[in-house]
Amino acid sequence: MKASCIKAITRKDAVAAMRNKLIVLGLVSGVIFAVIYYVLPSTVEETFTVALYDESSSQLFPHITKMEGIHIVFFTSGEEFEKAVEEEDYIAGIALPENFDSQLLSGKQPTITLYFKSEVPESVRISIEYFIQMAIEYIAFGEQPIIIETEMLGEDMAGKHIPLREQSIPFFLVMALMMEMWTISTLIVEESAFGTMRAVLVTPASPSDVIISKGVIGIIYSFFVAVSILILTQSVRGNLPVLFLGVFLGAIMAVSMGLFMGSLTKNILGSYIYVAIPLLILMIPAMLIFVPDVSLSIVKVIPTYYLANAINQILNSGAGLVEVWKDFLIIASFDAVFFVLGVYALRRRFS
Repeated sequence: MKASCIKAITRKDAVAAMRNKLIVLGLVSGVIFAVIYYVLPSTVEETFTVALYDESSSQLFPHITKMEGIHIVFFTSGEEFEKAVEEEDYIAGIALPENFDSQLLSGKQPTITLYFKSEVPESVRISIEYFIQMAIEYIAFGEQPIIIETEMLGEDMAGKHIPLREQSIPFFLVMALMMEMWTISTLIVEESAFGTMRAVLVTPASPSDVIISKGVIGIIYSFFVAVSILILTQSVRGNLPVLFLGVFLGAIMAVSMGLFMGSLTKNILGSYIYVAIPLLILMIPAMLIFVPDVSLSIVKVIPTYYLANAINQILNSGAGLVEVWKDFLIIASFDAVFFVLGVYALRRRFS
């Protein structure tokens, strides 16, 4: 291992990288991610808005408006009511029959019609229907038919839900880093296909010198792209040393896997095939951040699960090293394994 050789090859790789289209794509993707970030919702709506068509001006049903988490908008025109439910952001529409109050007070069972958009999940429809039945019993009997006590397990997230905009940052970071895996892999395959790698190895440089230089360039570039996304989205927050450590470990992961993937094929087209499928798999844990109710233990075998989880905890929950050190340890272990595999494969191929 010669420091002078590593320095010279690193300089060559830096120039070559700036001419590579995938490098430019990586830089542009950071800007695109930032644009998407600012388009996403910045707040979380925790109040359900319901449209109510009440032709006979009920004096009983409006008592529901006092219930927490429900906002009711009244309509006196059936046509305007149906149009509003269909086109605006109402979770449901409630149409009361004529003489609703008198029917209810006389012991009859008035028919209430619920309106939903076609995309509203069945679980939400059932919940709204149950809520209306409970509310009617409350109106009819003058008291709650049953008493429900609620006890939260873990932290009560009421008023603390994370907007979709902020949830997207771990996804963008993981995606950007995994794109750098593709870049490193392609650079290695290109140099192999064009004979550049063989030419470099004719010099006093050893395979280890070549691998280290490419690793240095890859880590610096991956780290730069990830930090650029954080700056462009104004997401440099939380425990910064721990955050940047996580990004650094993620950059090493991207480079290590890129070295390994690049050693699997000798042609550029083959590299796309070898990298495309792992790239999609590695993105799955980051995508699951958007659906926190989904719990799939199998994703924990995917290395990026721990990267996405750690970054999400640091940025959106204020976590420090105490909370994410296990994730970092697992990431570092994956980094070491893939780096050793990549070095071994490349040394065997070009020695």
